[in-house]
Amino acid sequence: MNAKTNKSKAGNYILISALLLFISSGLAGCDHQPKSLFEQKAEAESANEIETRAHTSEQVVIVAPVTPATTDNAAVTPIHIIKKQTIAQQRNCDPTQNECQYFELNVLEFNPEQPWLNSIMWQTIARVLAPETSLASQDDTAKKTVLMLFDQVEYSEQVVDTLPIYQHINIELVLNPTINSLQADERTRARKNERGYADTGYLEVQSSQQRGVKRQPRLSYVMLDMQKKLQLTMKDVLLPQVTTDELSLLFQTAKKDYLSSHSDELQSSGSQDVKLQDTEPRSVKGGELSLSQQWYLDDQGLHMVYQVGELLDMKTESVDLMVPYELLQGLIKPRYIVQTLAERDRK
Repeated sequence: MNAKTNKSKAGNYILISALLLFISSGLAGCDHQPKSLFEQKAEAESANEIETRAHTSEQVVIVAPVTPATTDNAAVTPIHIIKKQTIAQQRNCDPTQNECQYFELNVLEFNPEQPWLNSIMWQTIARVLAPETSLASQDDTAKKTVLMLFDQVEYSEQVVDTLPIYQHINIELVLNPTINSLQADERTRARKNERGYADTGYLEVQSSQQRGVKRQPRLSYVMLDMQKKLQLTMKDVLLPQVTTDELSLLFQTAKKDYLSSHSDELQSSGSQDVKLQDTEPRSVKGGELSLSQQWYLDDQGLHMVYQVGELLDMKTESVDLMVPYELLQGLIKPRYIVQTLAERDRK
């Protein structure tokens, strides 16, 4: 009896042990296995490149609602604009011993996403950094080009001779308010940090590059139709019957006004023997003024921006010539004229 009982107990122990072994092996099979280096790398590469850079910081700079191009009662969708900064520096470089290569890139991200605006932004940066590169407008070629240049500095232990020793890019988005937005309650907009509804706006790209000892600053502008979600050309803005020659005449006058208001500065540049009322000083480039490729519209009027050396031979900053809207009547399409409440009340 005892032998049979002991034999039965032993069988039970064996059965229980086998069952526990089966359960533990099953649970072990459910554990997440560590990912291989290849899997980890694939996941890292699938993330947004600009967010995986070292030295990255972000700051909310604007919350700007853009009204849909449907009805006045349509809901306003705010666009949150976030500034992203990435810095690449030459590796293992001692700035006390050698000049180290440096690349600072300040770009914008939009929430909700604005693919059309994002594409225009990266194409504009790419044209500044690599003007000889042909860029496709419907893919990420521009962004990849910029990040490739960035990586050359980030991962190089020596100076990349094909790139400037110093590069700095900063992007700003400026939205032009409409009359409706100006009439909105100021306290409400201030509380929400909102800029008002936008029909138009522009990207301003501030860039600086240094090769050798000379640092070259540059301003680039892209005019935007926020409702149609496209980049505007001068032809888009002008009325169909208007030619660019008519516009050039207005900016010839704006050029003379600029020279008059900066006469002291120009005379001190070495042209004291020349009178502004008779002719232009030697520091000013003569001939007919060509319309600049860099232009934008704001609540003052139409601006043409000339880079260092384009308008003046002397070493000055870029020159911003402006023609007010009252002189542009009959030249610019009414929907692109940015008005203030004071201007509307005067009419």
